[in-house]
Amino acid sequence: MDTRDPNESGSSSSASENYDGIGPKSYSYDELAKVTGHFSHNNLIGRGGFGHVFRASLDGETRAIKRLDYPGVESEGDLEREIMVVKSISHKNLVELIGYCIDGANRLLILKYFPNGSLRSKLDGKENVLDWKKRMNIAIGSARGLEYLHEHCKPKIIHLDIKPDNILLDEHFEPKITDFGLAHFFTGAATHISKSSVMGTQVYEDPLTTKLGKYSDKSDIYSFGVTLLELITGRKPLDDGIDIVTWANLHIREALDGKYANFVDSKIQSFDDEEMHRMVSCINSCLNRLPKFRPTMETIRLVLEGKSPLEELYDLKLQCDENTIGPKSYSYGELARVTDHFSLNNQIGRGSFGHVFKASLDGEIRAIKRLDFPDVQFEEGLEREIMVFKSVRHKNLVELVGYCIHGSNRLLISKYFPNGSLRSKLHGSGDVLDWKKRMKIAIGSAKGLEYLHEHCNPKIIHLIMKPDNIFLDEDFEPKITDFGLAQFFTDGATHISKSSVMRTHVYEDPLTTKLGKYSDKSDIYSFGVTLLELITGRKPIDNGIDIVTWANRLIKNDLVGRYTKFVDFNLQSFDREQMYRMISCVNSCLNQPPNSRPTMEKIRLVLEEKLPSEELYDHELQWRSRRAQT
Repeated sequence: MDTRDPNESGSSSSASENYDGIGPKSYSYDELAKVTGHFSHNNLIGRGGFGHVFRASLDGETRAIKRLDYPGVESEGDLEREIMVVKSISHKNLVELIGYCIDGANRLLILKYFPNGSLRSKLDGKENVLDWKKRMNIAIGSARGLEYLHEHCKPKIIHLDIKPDNILLDEHFEPKITDFGLAHFFTGAATHISKSSVMGTQVYEDPLTTKLGKYSDKSDIYSFGVTLLELITGRKPLDDGIDIVTWANLHIREALDGKYANFVDSKIQSFDDEEMHRMVSCINSCLNRLPKFRPTMETIRLVLEGKSPLEELYDLKLQCDENTIGPKSYSYGELARVTDHFSLNNQIGRGSFGHVFKASLDGEIRAIKRLDFPDVQFEEGLEREIMVFKSVRHKNLVELVGYCIHGSNRLLISKYFPNGSLRSKLHGSGDVLDWKKRMKIAIGSAKGLEYLHEHCNPKIIHLIMKPDNIFLDEDFEPKITDFGLAQFFTDGATHISKSSVMRTHVYEDPLTTKLGKYSDKSDIYSFGVTLLELITGRKPIDNGIDIVTWANRLIKNDLVGRYTKFVDFNLQSFDREQMYRMISCVNSCLNQPPNSRPTMEKIRLVLEEKLPSEELYDHELQWRSRRAQT
């Protein structure tokens, strides 16, 4: 396999020339231990994806020696893959492999030493701030290195761990991509590589790639977009619990319009506006497009160099798609004007994080939620809500239309639903919901939660499921809203630990609250309480008694069809079989341990009469249900 680029020269002579055509030089472990002071921390200069990196003098040259930390079978394969990749390539923007050591369980790589360290060290450091010219040079050089891997190697190579830590800078600040421990050869006519797990860094991972488990050169494009984002904003990948992509997408529309005040690194004293616009456009096309519509590295490089127009970044089919840059950003003044300065005459409700106003905006009636208390906790709630809103699409979830972030003002704009919330219909003074509508609301809400739990990847848990957060459209189709507490449930996690969650006590699973471990089973409990309100018409707390305590005194009678004291007396008629199924769902949600509760899919199938009610119960607990029915 020949991957030497005839148009690019390495920074030094090739390993094959140095070592008689047999590739990089093999060193003994003792020799490397000696030159590193037995791997003394005094010589430690960094840590790569798979090991510590030491500075040492070797053969009269200063070298970087990377020692693999965990020499298990998987890690051994990673080192051998890295040797294979680095030996097969030669490009001025890729790190050159000088030598290696394989001695029993010891695995080491010897690379050229770069005095300016990594791009991460320069972005996070306090001295020698990178000026705009250097940042542009780093962006273009890194793009060239990736372009070589993707488009000039046969077979192509995908890196799978592009980030500032893995871009080293030589004495002239020329970038050198390193750390090929995850790299894969992209052989034959394959369109992707399937991997069940990739030990990359989560912020840099394409969520769509991770969802499907199919990695391609488009995975590197996404990671490169995040890297460019750090390069121009100076922001850390995670800051105050908010990842850089979520943060950027709140501001990127303004940046694309040339408003850089809240976007560009404040340490950059000056920059070229045209180059900045090209950089932001590249970021947007890398992060906010479906994988197959992302530009190639060649296109990105040509745009950064000013040799191709910005239009080349976008697939023609999606060029005018408003969703490519998210919901619309509104000014605070515009929203203040349409709500008559947030007059109480236009207030239609209150969510978990603020008041909701009705207003006419862009010729449509909208609901505008204004954050009441813009401190850090609430601000994170809003940013999380925007992130969740933007990542989901389902007919039983509210769609985000726009937002406003202006100083301490934080607002969300969504579609207006004339029938208000389920809470207003259950406890208001208007028309009573008939049984057909209640069943429709129950099933639709179950479908919305099922989508979040079982069809989003990573799954999303809502954490504040209650009638206030279910809106009803003109046809009484339910729409789940208020994602201020929602959490992405990543990787193989079984729960999310949170010390404090601002929720409504009645809807909280007491076992979840006790342990502080929230999961999709927390939503199942809350959904059970919501169903309980739906069929009883009772308020969550009535005369000092919460609805769950009240219901559990009566639920056994209702599981045998005695509905007299349980069902909302306002209901003139209902289907008894459907009512039995609904109450069985309530019982299985509230009265089983978290790990024995049914999934939302199973609840939805029981409500739709596609599964028997017995399927709701853990096998060890089914006898309780049968006993209650005798």
